[in-house]
Amino acid sequence: MKKAGRTGLRRSSPPRVALIIETTMSYGRRLLQGVAEYVSENGPWSVYFDPRSPYDPALPSLDNWDGDGIITRVLEPKITGTLTKTSIPVVNLNATISTGVSPPLILNDQDAIGQMGARHLLDRGFKQFGFVGFPGFAWSDQRYQGFREAVEEAGFDCRQYLCGSGKNESQYHPQSWDKEILRLADWVRKRPKPIGLLASHDFRAVHLLDACHRSNVAVPEEVAVVGIDNESIACELCHPPLTSIIPDHRRMGREAAALLDRLMKGESPPEKEIRIPPIGIVTRKSTDVMAIDDPMVAKAISFIREHAFDGINVNDLLRHMLVSRSSLQIRFRKAVNRSILDVILDVRIERVKALLSRSELSLRGIADRTGFTHVEYMSTVFKKRTGTTLSQYRKKHKPIGIQQLLD
Repeated sequence: MKKAGRTGLRRSSPPRVALIIETTMSYGRRLLQGVAEYVSENGPWSVYFDPRSPYDPALPSLDNWDGDGIITRVLEPKITGTLTKTSIPVVNLNATISTGVSPPLILNDQDAIGQMGARHLLDRGFKQFGFVGFPGFAWSDQRYQGFREAVEEAGFDCRQYLCGSGKNESQYHPQSWDKEILRLADWVRKRPKPIGLLASHDFRAVHLLDACHRSNVAVPEEVAVVGIDNESIACELCHPPLTSIIPDHRRMGREAAALLDRLMKGESPPEKEIRIPPIGIVTRKSTDVMAIDDPMVAKAISFIREHAFDGINVNDLLRHMLVSRSSLQIRFRKAVNRSILDVILDVRIERVKALLSRSELSLRGIADRTGFTHVEYMSTVFKKRTGTTLSQYRKKHKPIGIQQLLD
């Protein structure tokens, strides 16, 4: 691999950039989408990348590669050892190979991810909490730390499941996994119910749901489960479908491309790592429950979740519940610290976010499917609650084609 000083860096036209990022997971593909977005606006770049998994072996073609920059998120030691020594500008997207600020590091704000999981479960009235991850791995430990701190700040305790092995999660064999799932099932069975659990990522949540089934624990009635990464296929294949936090991987990719562009022009790397907060959370059946002490409020919120997209209002709910407005409002404030209308709008706005990012529907079509009579009102509520417009949110979160990398 070529060596170059920080001054007088060779700059091809267009610059030649290697993207050593896995393509087998949506995590890596979203990173590439962010890179593609930056390149389409600020390029062109001549891009080298191949289909790969996080644990693929080293790339022999890079040994004598005469390129201008590298963006990497790999776990294979032979690659990471080479990349941390080269003087070609490198941007690192994997905290497990961090060596200070060389190469510069961009990563998820793991604390914020954990905190978002805690808020989601706290909003549903849970008072018992647990975390299932991979102790000893920094990214998992940091997510647990953020989750635990938010839970404790709200006045509750959090228990962490401790794995039976310290191995990398990718290295378990089916037999050892079966033993691990049985051990996890026993841990779940012994937890006080109802309980809200955050898994360190979606595939850990898959293991957790399997453990719940084996221990005859009902999800979400007894155990509500939240994953991380929004690996949509895995989330939808789960039974029940998995609620998941959405890290902003596209922004990470875009920020990585922007930083590499500056480094290739000879600028100095940042003194600190760059942390990117999560986007939000996709609510699915695994947390479609309210763990609250007031059965009337629980029944009311269940009705709201079932009929919010039909355009119901507060009066419709009151007729269904056969209770006075003032009485039910007081109960809502006490149980979930929100008004009835707030809860109705929360449910609708989460659905609006999902349709903006995952469909080609017009704003009128989205309004029709989320219970908003007028697009203007939907737009006003959305801006007030998210701080961004409908069009801005769609532009930021709508997937783009990886083919743009090659344009």
